[in-house]
Amino acid sequence: MFIYSLVFGIVNWFLSFISLMIFVFIFLIFIEIIHEQRSKDASILLILNTCFSAFLTSLIIIIMISSNLFHKLRLIHINICSICGLLYDIFECSIYYSYCLNAFYRLIRVIYYNKRSLLSYNLYKLLILIQWLLIILLILPTYFLKWYIHLPTEKHCLIPYTNIIGSIYLILFLYLIPLLTIIIIYVLITNHIRSPTIIRIQERQRNLRDLTAIKRIIICVLMLAILRFPTIIFVIFDLINGDLNDLTCPIVGFVTAICLILIGILTILATNKIKKNLLKHLNHPSTQIHPTHN
Repeated sequence: MFIYSLVFGIVNWFLSFISLMIFVFIFLIFIEIIHEQRSKDASILLILNTCFSAFLTSLIIIIMISSNLFHKLRLIHINICSICGLLYDIFECSIYYSYCLNAFYRLIRVIYYNKRSLLSYNLYKLLILIQWLLIILLILPTYFLKWYIHLPTEKHCLIPYTNIIGSIYLILFLYLIPLLTIIIIYVLITNHIRSPTIIRIQERQRNLRDLTAIKRIIICVLMLAILRFPTIIFVIFDLINGDLNDLTCPIVGFVTAICLILIGILTILATNKIKKNLLKHLNHPSTQIHPTHN
């Protein structure tokens, strides 16, 4: 079992590093886009919020895996170890809630498009700050309840799957609430678009683009949730035996790293500004860059 855990640890470390580099690449692309446009776009801010959350998740995973692989980096002190586990859950939770915020932005663009104050750049800067504060308030009790422990098979701290109350708490706030929120927003937008009210062709086209964006968000969140299903087998096995299997955490780490890579790839594929910027570099690598517009 030790050999399998070591192999998984090395693989997971490299996968997490790849995801980290993908998000660094996205940040660099957006820096160029922002420099070219010289305008404040709330949609870019929201995408960067998601990527920043995924970047921090990748970074904390690398730190936690390194504590397994390298003796000098081991998180021996329980408080430091628990804080790393807490940060992991906060950063992962922020990915899903950032998608909720993005869905809310699309809802405003479709239904309340005439209220420009609800689409302002500064408003979403404030909402992103509120999102992070809310997540910290939601996840912080798990630290004070001392749910984070040194896992018997690892050198870092997490809430063990044998802690049923802790697991249910995380599932509720990490997955269920964000997913249900996004689905409700999707239903509201769909009903509005299908309503018999007279909508100009330009507005309808914009609404359909926003609806497509919501669909992509739902597909992304569902994909991330579905990829978690293999770990449920190990979780059920652990609950039945009342003990943590040696391969549970390595496999969960592997699935998480794959999810983070998918978030980066889907962000690139679903963001027109990134694709246009990449195409410009591929088609005209030595020519002067001109501003792009959606």
